[in-house]
Amino acid sequence: MRIDTLRLVGSAQTNRAMEAELVRIAGKTVGRRPPAPKRDGTGQLAYPWDEPLATAALAYHRTSTRVVRDLYTSSARRLEPLYDELAADVAADDRGWDRAARTISVEVRRVAEFAAGERQVVGTVKNAIVDGARARGVALAVDGERPDLLVVARLDDRGQVLIGLDLTRGTRTRRGWRRDAGEAPLREHLAAVMAIEARYDPRKDLLVDPMCGAGTIAIEAALAARGAPVHGDGPALWPDSRPIIVAGDRDLDVVAAARDNARRAGVDLIMHRGEFAAITRDKLLAWAADAGTVPPAGLVLCNPPWGERLDVADARLLYGALADWWRGLGDFRAGILCAHPEFEYAFGARWKMKKPMSASSNLRGYFYLYEPGG
Repeated sequence: MRIDTLRLVGSAQTNRAMEAELVRIAGKTVGRRPPAPKRDGTGQLAYPWDEPLATAALAYHRTSTRVVRDLYTSSARRLEPLYDELAADVAADDRGWDRAARTISVEVRRVAEFAAGERQVVGTVKNAIVDGARARGVALAVDGERPDLLVVARLDDRGQVLIGLDLTRGTRTRRGWRRDAGEAPLREHLAAVMAIEARYDPRKDLLVDPMCGAGTIAIEAALAARGAPVHGDGPALWPDSRPIIVAGDRDLDVVAAARDNARRAGVDLIMHRGEFAAITRDKLLAWAADAGTVPPAGLVLCNPPWGERLDVADARLLYGALADWWRGLGDFRAGILCAHPEFEYAFGARWKMKKPMSASSNLRGYFYLYEPGG
């Protein structure tokens, strides 16, 4: 069956951030608010197909990992009826999505419940699309290395097979500016999610990441504040934005790597080398004044060490010290992503928001938002 859907794909528990970001981008690029999306699980949003909106999302949407155009759906659970239905749909399709293409590649995801192996599903989808296009006079060949179009097929939560185009041509969790990722790097799109969940406003917030590592959080926040394209091609949406962002770490080599990453990303950060306890409120305000402006509010946004790098005793000491330092900043909010089971107890403050967010594929993490006085 023919469908036409713009789908934003992200990590689990990122629907709200993805929707909020698209509203902001759409207001600037297409001059209207997108319709309310259909939420597929906790990490996907589906909108009616809208080419200008898809173009904007493809260029600027930082919280998603993929932008997909769903074209067909099928309830078939065996290869033969899947081929017959898809080939007929493609043959009768007049939308021209393949008119300028010569080559395709096919990927499948989440097809374990289908009554065939992954390679068989790939072959069936590929043959159906090639044969259906040929019936309309469009010749498509398969190119697994550099295809003009990347076709994706997957089972949705209802067991339907969805077939469409991956407009991002694979995941875009790697932006290209992070040469030195450091130890246990945070995925770039999750840094963008953190900034939105913490309600970061570059016009009002002085942002500080006291354990910056590769600088991912600080750099993504700076790029989002400008409305920079995800992969650097094209104009920024808010080129005049001048966010005040401090990134610090106690390791000199780490600070140097973060500085290099920021330079490649084209953003200006205030860099600090030393323990986070040395970053006092007075220093932050002085640094901001030197940079030209002192925002009226503040936000700590960080992903502190977790997991096997810290035993219980060390974790409690670190997170307790982090809480004491944050309280000393006065009216700063704090948004913290951590996967260590001791974090919430050791930090000790009363959170305003706690939501699952995985900083690692094998550890369950949470994003905590704390208000001043918590």
